[in-house]
Amino acid sequence: MDVSLFHFSAKQLQEIHADHLGVLIASSHCCNELICVMPYIIFEQDIEVANEVEKALINIRFFTIVRHQIAKIFEYRDLCNDYIGKIRKTFPSLAESVQEETKLISHRIGAARWAQTVRNKVAFHFDAQYAACILSRTAPDQELAFIVGKYRGQTAFDFADRIIVEAMFLDAGGGNRESGQDIVKQWTIQLQRQIEQFHAKIVGQIFEQYGIFQNKEAGEIRDNWCAVLGQIAIPLSTRGSS
Repeated sequence: MDVSLFHFSAKQLQEIHADHLGVLIASSHCCNELICVMPYIIFEQDIEVANEVEKALINIRFFTIVRHQIAKIFEYRDLCNDYIGKIRKTFPSLAESVQEETKLISHRIGAARWAQTVRNKVAFHFDAQYAACILSRTAPDQELAFIVGKYRGQTAFDFADRIIVEAMFLDAGGGNRESGQDIVKQWTIQLQRQIEQFHAKIVGQIFEQYGIFQNKEAGEIRDNWCAVLGQIAIPLSTRGSS
């Protein structure tokens, strides 16, 4: 898979205006974190052919990544708003060119109260009071389970993840689990794309202005590091033999 590789010095980066520099690095870091976990979702085991134990392990892995994504996206609102606030005076034309994107990102993140709860109570903190409270929202006849294996990584407290995921869907859907599940999925996917597009637009203009694109080389990601879909035999998250 062919890619373009750009080299530049720390001095070149340091010469970028201070109003751009912090968000350039922080936003790039955010995009790295949002993108780097995607292969673990794309190449995850097929849950349709999994047994009960395998499904539990797959779901725990999957929703851990989802909560990570939600929390990182929620944090992006302040980064985005602070940046636009700074460049309105120093770079008004750039601020105007991305104004609609930043408004949409900020509004969609701010409106998702359920995402704030995920960030504050589950993903970045372990809130025991919240965890005990949401159990009351689980139907009394709901069957729960946990798994114990001989080796590290095989033990899983499936009941905890189910209770937390159920609360997230109910909060997002205003009490409707199915609706909440769709809202969480669409919110996460769409906002990740919007953040990446906003970041690409900002980085493209700044790097062009400061000559970062000058030293371009051809690069390659070999198939054993990043195979295209359908060419990889074993999911990246699989630890067993196949």
